Amino acid sequence: MTELKSRSVALSVSDAPDRARLGFPAREVDRSLFSICTVLVRAGAKIVYAGNLDPDGLTFSMFRHLTGAYASAQEVPFIHIVPEPILRSASFDGLVSALREGAAVVETRIHIEDNLLPIRAVEDGLRLGKGGSRIRLGNDAEFKSWLDARQTLDSVSAYSAARKAMTEVSDARVVLGGKMGLLNNPGDTYQGAMPGIIEEAILALEAGMPCVPLGAFGGAARDVAIALDLLDPSKRVPRGEQSPTYGPSLDQVAALRDSIPGALRPALMALADDDRGEPMAYDVADALKRWLSLKTSARA
Repeated sequence: MTELKSRSVALSVSDAPDRARLGFPAREVDRSLFSICTVLVRAGAKIVYAGNLDPDGLTFSMFRHLTGAYASAQEVPFIHIVPEPILRSASFDGLVSALREGAAVVETRIHIEDNLLPIRAVEDGLRLGKGGSRIRLGNDAEFKSWLDARQTLDSVSAYSAARKAMTEVSDARVVLGGKMGLLNNPGDTYQGAMPGIIEEAILALEAGMPCVPLGAFGGAARDVAIALDLLDPSKRVPRGEQSPTYGPSLDQVAALRDSIPGALRPALMALADDDRGEPMAYDVADALKRWLSLKTSARA
């Protein structure tokens, strides 16, 4: 099963504030996510993910899930992109520790000054860059000095720039969950001009990339599926007042409805409300394969 060999699939995943209202415990989201990771990697794809450096968070849960199965693979199956705001908030020791834990399955790139720079932990600290431009940072002072010498973007611009860079190194995208800017939920504040999952779906569709929204577990991904006419509006989960940028961001998604190939609409509509774990993951891989094949045929 190598239908997606040499392809890079970006995952846009986070917990949804309305997940419990739809009757799903967090472990069901994790189960589906890990199934998607496993199936995509077995199909030959690399997974691209932009996330934080919290060892107890979702990013490292995915790393650990893949480590046992793919630590001996010739190529790492995971590309982890660290946006500038997350990098600037990290300590030297925390960054080194995170990089060491994921080394067997993860290639980490930091996004700064509109570049994606490879970074890895080595015996004497950190190595940044590649080829003749590589540098070594041996302690926290050197790390902070290097960061201080880089141009700083405001948080909104930095997250948007990282999402664009992530799109440029990917061939397709899958979105699941996502923050919704619910004003009565302090933990549901999103970072950037709009929710990351919505912005990443827009970037993918604007670039002509396959984008599969999995809306069963709620969140922004469910609203993306509705905006693309892949899920009936009656499936919208009632909610209170939201951030003023949320609605307009979904209007941008709706304007991209015609980006969905007609031949794939039935499959994507089924996936938009699918919560079956591993069977869903195989259908995601099949939908991506078919969409990428249509793109290849159109260029021929």
